[in-house]
Amino acid sequence: MRVRRDQPGTLLGPVIGALDRLLCTGARARRAIRGLALAGRFAARGDNFTFDPDGVYTCESIEVGDNVDLGYRPILVAARSRIRIGDNVMFGPEVTIRGGNHRIEQVGVPMIAVEKEAGDDSHDRGVTIGDDVWVGTRAVILHGVTIGRGAVIGAGAVVTRSVPPYAVTAGNPARVIRLRWPVETIQAHERQLYPVDRRLTAAEMAGLAELPAPEPRPTPVTKSLTTGVQPR
Repeated sequence: MRVRRDQPGTLLGPVIGALDRLLCTGARARRAIRGLALAGRFAARGDNFTFDPDGVYTCESIEVGDNVDLGYRPILVAARSRIRIGDNVMFGPEVTIRGGNHRIEQVGVPMIAVEKEAGDDSHDRGVTIGDDVWVGTRAVILHGVTIGRGAVIGAGAVVTRSVPPYAVTAGNPARVIRLRWPVETIQAHERQLYPVDRRLTAAEMAGLAELPAPEPRPTPVTKSLTTGVQPR
C-alpha cells in the first residue's frame, strides 16, 4: 500500500525527529552541567573518575580513588559516616551503598524521631571498598561493611558483612561462593600489581586458604584439523 505524503504520520515524522534531537541535546547539556557541579563536591576523587550525574550521592562524605566507574544511577548515601572507594573499581547499574543506620530498640518513640546519642558511632558506620573490586548490578552494600581488594559482588547481592579479599560473593544475605583464584595465583597477581609494602600479609593469605577455592577448569579438547578426530 502506498502512503500519501499528506497523511498526519508522514507530516509529523520530521517534526517529532527534530524535537527528539532537541530534547536529547538538552538532556546531554543538563547532565554535563550537573556532572561538573557535583564533581567538585566529592570529599576526594582521583584521576579518571566516572559517575552518572543522575545518581544520588552525599558527595561530601564520599572518597573515590583513581580509575573508578560508579555505573548507571547508583545511590551512595552516608549522612554521618564515610564511603571510601579505592582504585580500579567498577560498578554495574543501580548499585546502592548505605552508610549509617537507624536505631530501632527504643520503646515509646517512633523510629523516625530517635536521635543519635553523642559519641555513639555504632549506628553510623561507614563503608570501605578496596582496590580492584567489581560490584554487580543492583547490589546493596550496608553500613559497617569492608569489601576486600579484588573481590567480586554478584548482581543483586545484599552485603551485610565484610568480604575477604579476592572473594566472589552472591545472594541475600551475601555469602562467599569461592575465591577468584587459588591462593598461589592470588600471590602471583599481588606481586605483579603491588609493591611489597602493599601486598596482602602472610596472615591475610592464610585466611584466604580457608575459603573455597575455584574448581579447576577442564582442559579444552582439540580436534585434528585434517581428520576431525581427537588427538591421542
